[in-house]
Formats: sequence, structure tokens, C-alpha cells
Amino acid sequence: MNPITSTDRRSTRWAHHREQRRAELIDVARKLIHTDGPDVTMAAIASASGTSKSIVYRYFQDKDDLKSALGESILSRMKHRLEDGVRTGSTPAESISTMVGMYVDAAASSVNVYNFITQPSEGLNRFLDDCATIISSAMEDVIPDALRDAWAAGATGFVNATFTWWMESDKTMPKNELKQLITQSLLTGVINDDNATPHTLG
Repeated sequence: MNPITSTDRRSTRWAHHREQRRAELIDVARKLIHTDGPDVTMAAIASASGTSKSIVYRYFQDKDDLKSALGESILSRMKHRLEDGVRTGSTPAESISTMVGMYVDAAASSVNVYNFITQPSEGLNRFLDDCATIISSAMEDVIPDALRDAWAAGATGFVNATFTWWMESDKTMPKNELKQLITQSLLTGVINDDNATPHTLG
């Protein structure tokens, strides 16, 4: 047997095992944050994983490293869902409506996780930039090129800020009404001549 080939195979197996174990620890951390809030300790994560703190530190330098990996994992999944939303919609309006629904449902599923991933970070900045790009692509045939990217950046901020307001409010507005308000505001506006028939972007 070629010793180099054998070494390569062991390295590949170890790399795969390491990535799998990291993913498992990230999932445990996510579940703990969901139930206990963002201040869970490495000891608690290790205990819930059935291992020791020293083993957890083999996969993550410190708690900040674990938090960063968890944030990237959650935001990546949300990004893929939004991309699916664009593909699912048969019209630009349907794509935007689907994406808003997916965002609100995913974020509302866990207050603790939402608060955790929206803490300022490079990962969050990249996610918001990606969201703006996805929204812009959905409106490619609706909004002129010179305006679309600016509108998409503003739309992304609006969705995020409106949802944050809702999460911090008494939530007397039902979630479905929140989705409708966000979607209508993005596509037709909330101010119009007779306050009943919105003007469509075009």
C-alpha cells in the first residue's frame, strides 16, 4: 500500500469526523440558546453533548469562536431558505411575499436565537448584504437597474427593523398581519390617495 495514499485517507477521515463533530456541537449550542438564552457556558454545552470542556475546546478556540460558528450556521440556513423563496415564487410579488414569510417564521421560532444572531458581527453584515442581493434579484424585472440595489438595501433594513420592533412589542399584531404589512409596504406602500388602493411599483 502506498503510505502517502494511506495517510491521505486517514487525513480525509479525520477532517470529515472533525467537521461532523463541530456540526453536532453547534447544534447542541443552538438548542441550549433556544431554551436558556445566549449566555450558555462551554461547560453546559459540553455536558449536553456528553463530553468534557477540554474536548469542546479541541473544536473551538473559545466561546466567541463557537458563537461565531453558530451564527454563521444559522444565517447560512436562513439565506438558503430565502433563495428558495425566490425560486418558489412565480412572480416578483410572490417571491417577496414568500421570502418575508420565511424570514418572519424562522426568526419568530426562537426569540433567544434571533436575539443571538442579530448581535453585531461580520457574519450578520454579510447576511444582510446577501439578503439585499436576493431581494434585488427577485425584483429584476420590476424596478429599474439604477434604483434596484438601493431599494433592496432599504427593503432589507425595513424587514429587519420592523420584525425587531414586533419582537420587542406586546405582539398584539398577529404574525400574519405583520407579514402582510411588511409585504405590502415593500411592494405597494402604505400611503395612497384613498387609503385603500395602493399604488404598485413599476
